[in-house]
Amino acid sequence: MYSKINYTLVGLFVVLFTAALLGFGFWLAKYGFEQKYDYYVLYFNEPVDGLTLDSGVKLQGVDVGKVTDISIDPKDVRRVRVLIRLKAGTPITRDMYGVLKLQGITGLSYVSIQGGHEGAKLLHGTESHPAVIATRESLTHQLTQSAPELLAKIQKAVDGLQRVLSKKNQQHFETILDNTAKATGKAIDLEEKVIALSGDFNATMQRFDHRVASMQKQIDRIGSILNEKLPPALESFRNAGEKVAKAADGISQISSQLERKLQRGEYDLRRIVRPIRIDLSELSYRYQELAEDLKNLARHPSSILFGSGSPQKGPGE
Repeated sequence: MYSKINYTLVGLFVVLFTAALLGFGFWLAKYGFEQKYDYYVLYFNEPVDGLTLDSGVKLQGVDVGKVTDISIDPKDVRRVRVLIRLKAGTPITRDMYGVLKLQGITGLSYVSIQGGHEGAKLLHGTESHPAVIATRESLTHQLTQSAPELLAKIQKAVDGLQRVLSKKNQQHFETILDNTAKATGKAIDLEEKVIALSGDFNATMQRFDHRVASMQKQIDRIGSILNEKLPPALESFRNAGEKVAKAADGISQISSQLERKLQRGEYDLRRIVRPIRIDLSELSYRYQELAEDLKNLARHPSSILFGSGSPQKGPGE
């Protein structure tokens, strides 16, 4: 009887332990290892070719989540609604935006989140209320939109190039090249002539420099002669002037003496006239010297600069 009771207790313990272990495992699988996520939604105004469920989401090149849903926006059928799930705590700011990018050469796409700056406010969305991230056109879509216009411009450029390279224009180009070659030859000849003229001009300038130097020497010589000869001539004129002034003073003194003597009644004219005659003779002699100097100066003005050489004799002298 005791052995039957022991087996029953052991069996009951094993069943309860197994149930508890299974319950703990279920709880641990549901809550213990559950990853927390933030949810965001993006609205693209372009086709999302290559984007599928579980496509990657990258923030600055780092994998941070996956695409969980892709659908048409019921409010605007031109837009595509893309729901993404990011790891909880991923810093998404209000100034960030999403762009579709190609993943290698496989044709698949992923969502790239870019932008943002330090200090911007963070966005936080839940599965029931996902936050909205702005979007921009992808490079592929921009190229696709501009491709027709670009091709049209390329076609116009090709047409213009064909017109430029027509046979008629080719003949014109050949004529232009021939004229250019002739003009280049004339330019070379002109350059050689200019070089020759430049040599002649340099020689002329050297001769001119020699003439200027010679003239400078002559000017210096004339300056030295003036410095040497002019002061004595000026001194001679000054002495002559002083002599005339002295003579005039003598006449004035004689006139004053005569007037005083006449007033005193002294009428001895011989005694009075004798000194006057002497002074008048002296004055006449001084005037004759001055007149002779002035005549010599009028005849030979260069004597002031070069000295009083012997005057040239006239005919019969």
